[in-house]
Amino acid sequence: MNYYFTIHERLPSLNDYLNKCKFNRHIAANFKRRVDRDICSEIKFQLENIHITKPVIIHIKWVEENKKRDVDNVYSAVKFIQDALVKMGTISNDNVKNVIDVKNEIVYSDNKKSYVIVWIEEVEN
Repeated sequence: MNYYFTIHERLPSLNDYLNKCKFNRHIAANFKRRVDRDICSEIKFQLENIHITKPVIIHIKWVEENKKRDVDNVYSAVKFIQDALVKMGTISNDNVKNVIDVKNEIVYSDNKKSYVIVWIEEVEN
């Protein structure tokens, strides 16, 4: 089975998060909570109580509005996505038994909007 959802915003990069951490750990924690809340909201609205019990491969298409961010900084937001999937109960855990791979792809938007498309692919044990 395959499941899809879209995050209708540009997720923060590793540099964005590290800058918050340098400034103040409470600000960094609030920043992560806000990002988690936003992603959880998208999951709740689009996947409606889906609970996946099989191992998965997560495919992520990062649609970027421009080429200003380094690829590794963009991909670092996988952590936010996986944490939100666990928080919402979509997957039970984000360890290697449950998430066996994450595949990333970056494309650049013609309409100058950033968003993220997530495809969760169940795989047989």
